[in-house]
Amino acid sequence: MKNYVKQLLRTPVQSVFIIVLIMVVTIMIVVGGNLWVTSDRLSKAYEDDFITIGTVVQKPDTVQERKVWDAQKGDYLLYKDSVYNRYATKKDMDFPETAYLTEPEKRVYWGSYGPEYLHIGEDKADSYITVAEFSPQEDYVPEESGKILITKVLGDDRIMEGSVVWFCDHTNRYPEELKADRTYVAMITEAGWTHGKEWDAADKIYDELEFVPEIAEPTLYTPEGKRIEDPLDVQGIYEVTEGFYETEAGQRFLAAADTAALYYETQPVVGTNSTDLLMPFYEQSAWVCEGRYPTQEEYEKGSPVCLAPRTFAENNGLSVGDTVTTRLYFTNAATRPDIAFGSGGGHIDFQFMGIDGKLLAPFEEKEYTIVGIYDYTQLTEGIGRDELIVPLNSVQNKAENIVDYGPMADDNTSFELPNGSIPDFLETSAKHGVDNLVYTFYDRGYSALKDGVRNLKNMSAALVVMGMTAAVILTLQISHIYITKQKRRISIERLLGVTAKKCRMISLAGILLLLLLGTVPGVAAGMAVSGRVNIEDMGQEDFNRKYSNLGLAVETAVDLSGQSQEDPAVSCLLGGLVLVSGVGISGVRVWKILKREPLYLVESGMAGK
Repeated sequence: MKNYVKQLLRTPVQSVFIIVLIMVVTIMIVVGGNLWVTSDRLSKAYEDDFITIGTVVQKPDTVQERKVWDAQKGDYLLYKDSVYNRYATKKDMDFPETAYLTEPEKRVYWGSYGPEYLHIGEDKADSYITVAEFSPQEDYVPEESGKILITKVLGDDRIMEGSVVWFCDHTNRYPEELKADRTYVAMITEAGWTHGKEWDAADKIYDELEFVPEIAEPTLYTPEGKRIEDPLDVQGIYEVTEGFYETEAGQRFLAAADTAALYYETQPVVGTNSTDLLMPFYEQSAWVCEGRYPTQEEYEKGSPVCLAPRTFAENNGLSVGDTVTTRLYFTNAATRPDIAFGSGGGHIDFQFMGIDGKLLAPFEEKEYTIVGIYDYTQLTEGIGRDELIVPLNSVQNKAENIVDYGPMADDNTSFELPNGSIPDFLETSAKHGVDNLVYTFYDRGYSALKDGVRNLKNMSAALVVMGMTAAVILTLQISHIYITKQKRRISIERLLGVTAKKCRMISLAGILLLLLLGTVPGVAAGMAVSGRVNIEDMGQEDFNRKYSNLGLAVETAVDLSGQSQEDPAVSCLLGGLVLVSGVGISGVRVWKILKREPLYLVESGMAGK
């Protein structure tokens, strides 16, 4: 051992240089190993915070033109409507190779009749539709705006009775003349601006809206999406004669008049297999503020549990654990619920009546227990007023009284995939020839995190590999300098009676000392460097967790810089690996030298071999 110390002292520059190299190599290995461990912890720590869902849009097979008469322009307006030869279903996405976490669902919403509950908007003065009897103030053909007197409003909302409004059969190419001494009935709504000679003669300084008639016809569909033909050829305007309301057409108007009150007593009910498939909840613009979310078991079994909106619960004195009664009477398979039942009103382009011309009757009644009360931010799209959310399997008759039907769209069709499986899914979909469905994926930034972690792992692996390679090369060089070149001294020691075991221990002790002088400070420096490495500067900056499982509609970020990169156990293990590999390689060299005869080693050493 003393001889090795003397050797180090005789060649201080070379020894210091080698120690520095050992330290640099150790730093590379320690930094690379720590970053590898950090990246692995990152992927595991945040795995549960990321959820991957996909939405689906079915592309139309073709487009066809539709002509609508415009009385103001005096010409037809052309509209282009999408045509679907067949509506896609979730069976079109039944890929054997794909393991969905939540299978694709094309959601519908149901209308629930609940007159015992107070609903948002019930106190509004105006209704979304008015069925009224009227008389024109003079004979005229309603191909332009003319004044009519509303003599009677059918239904409960009588505000418009006695009003004089502008009226035009706006989309009828050949309207019939209206007589001032007769009474007519129509389902009217505001649409468009007043126009025509009488309006121009009125010398108004501002425009007014005109009322137009709508057709009181059922809008029912089969479960396959085919429109059920109306057996009655209905008109927009009828003359009211004795016994008119006993006719089929008259019954239609009576039913339509009752839909105004029915609308405000209707509560949308949405069924799903996972709350995460509803974009407002996935994006955290809606969240449960009291109670809990339905469990996976409750979704699968179709348990009678629900999420109720906070305003609905407060308006009706309900809390978690109370029950809500639903009476489903129609199914909408086309649009999201807030289109027709928005908090500030809605647009209804379907009817609540059947082919018989009467109001639709409830087809399923059930009591749901409120397990959670949810709230949402203002202007959130996709949530209807007082909307209840229930397990999809809790509704037995999912396709009764379908009043509207449409294709898969990004706001009604979604599914959940395992994180990181988007490329495999797209490849599988292409392999099955599904080219009429367009997918959009949301993974809460998982793809960015995965790519960043992969880059980090590649970088750390490169550091470890390069460091270990350099360590092996450096150790070979050290063993050559301090063992191979010292074989003459070793042989002399053997001839003087020193045992092979003691020679081996002395040689390896010297190598170990050299390695310790380099690895110990290398481990310490490597830990310091690892702790100061800014992962964000390595391409991992601000992984977006806007949609993380925080229960809040706020934007946060994965703080990667707060991750601990300096692991003492890992660092010491890697430093020990450098020591073991160095001593191991040197031990092999010593063992080979000691196998040879000492006298031969002396002679070869003197010969310069």
